Amino acid sequence: MIATVTSNPAVDYTVSISAPLQRNTVNRTSDELITAGGKGINVSLVLQQLGVPTTVYGFLAGTTGSMISERMQRTQIQTDWINVPNQMTRINLKIKETGAVTELNGRGVTVTEGETVQLLEKLRKYGADDFIVLAGSIPANAPATYYAEIMEQLAETGARIAVDAAGDPLRETLTMRPFLIKPNLPEVCALFDARIDTWWDALPYGRELRKMGALNVLMSLGSDGALLFTEDDRVWHLSAPHGTVKNAVGSGDSMLGGFLAGCAQGESMMEALRRGIAAGSATAFSEWIANRSQIELLLKNLPQPTELV
Repeated sequence: MIATVTSNPAVDYTVSISAPLQRNTVNRTSDELITAGGKGINVSLVLQQLGVPTTVYGFLAGTTGSMISERMQRTQIQTDWINVPNQMTRINLKIKETGAVTELNGRGVTVTEGETVQLLEKLRKYGADDFIVLAGSIPANAPATYYAEIMEQLAETGARIAVDAAGDPLRETLTMRPFLIKPNLPEVCALFDARIDTWWDALPYGRELRKMGALNVLMSLGSDGALLFTEDDRVWHLSAPHGTVKNAVGSGDSMLGGFLAGCAQGESMMEALRRGIAAGSATAFSEWIANRSQIELLLKNLPQPTELV
């Protein structure tokens, strides 16, 4: 089983415009899409497509929270929400232009210590055969140690924890030795206050993240695919397949979902990397999160990863 935690979900309102966005005037949309947003939610959507049992956890509030709950019911993915009173789940606006996506993300709800304790109690049923994904931004009032504290509380369960976060909330988890972290290249640049021009230049930083505590590092590289740094001190690279990018939103989450699906189904880390690349690319080439047939089609034609020395 793979549990995904989206501690700061959102209603994603995605609009497309046919002309460049103009300031201080009215812009008209050519297309609109409302979805349940959040990294953990996206991971679970991919897991469901790949036949891996998954449950979504998180905090919901108000009318917008009800919208997310209703949309997730349509997917038939199991959910176990914690309802937060007297607030509203945030709305994230994504503006798609030709060749560009601009995002305006809401701050999100605040949660009490008691509500976090409720989340922990729900997650304590998982054990050594399970994975728990801590994904996305943390609640608005939470300290940077929020995910690290959750990991500390769940350490005795033996569940393998994957973290897909950015900045200090990610950095703080490293001493807890997560099974996997999945930063993208801009997030790695921000973590180390560094400029990384090519994926080859990212190699020292992936190795450093392992020294800092991560057992495995899956670094997504956009069109360059991904680097995988494993706990046996090996490094692998696999390029992304060629295709027309229609939607970059959710591609990194899809990569994580594909990778963890491979791990949960007993595949080698190399085959899990291939499945992750296929899932991430399939979503990038689709209007939304890719389905199983799209993922399997790309997977069939992917080469084996290259080991780097």
